[in-house]
Amino acid sequence: MTSVSQTLALIALAVCMASCSGPRARDFAGKGPRLDPKAYFSGHIRSWGMVEDRSGKVRDQFSTHMHGTPRSNGLRLTQDFTFASGRHEHRVWDIRVIDAHHFEGQANDSVGLAHGEAWGNAFEWNYTLAVPVGSHTFNVNFRQIMLLQPDGILLNRVQYRKFGLRLGSVSECFRK
Repeated sequence: MTSVSQTLALIALAVCMASCSGPRARDFAGKGPRLDPKAYFSGHIRSWGMVEDRSGKVRDQFSTHMHGTPRSNGLRLTQDFTFASGRHEHRVWDIRVIDAHHFEGQANDSVGLAHGEAWGNAFEWNYTLAVPVGSHTFNVNFRQIMLLQPDGILLNRVQYRKFGLRLGSVSECFRK
């Protein structure tokens, strides 16, 4: 391949990856019902979901019990996951409110800080988790977009990636 061909191939790949990123929270500015993540995730919340691989095959299903405790500058959110496969996960997020639209946080298994934005009925949450696979641990990037629906239902779509390549997705529904 010539250098011009390689450059064009890289540009095409970058455009394709950017176009696959999905909706952003800012796309929902002005839409309702308004989602305040600190208020929504305070108290007891349940969720149900499924994990899909990159081809769309359902690999597992899960439910969660969550409890959010408000703090002066944010929220502590405790999540307990139960998977149909028998696996369990426990995650504790400490989330800080930066301003009306911006959040940051860290969990017991996160790598670095998570960053979030809330606009209208949407909340976008981007973070990296240290995911154990066998005897190894891999840092996997997660991008969530949550959309509040009438009656307090929150729809969540997660894409997870490694080295920019989509590994799979999670679909989840929260009920407060």
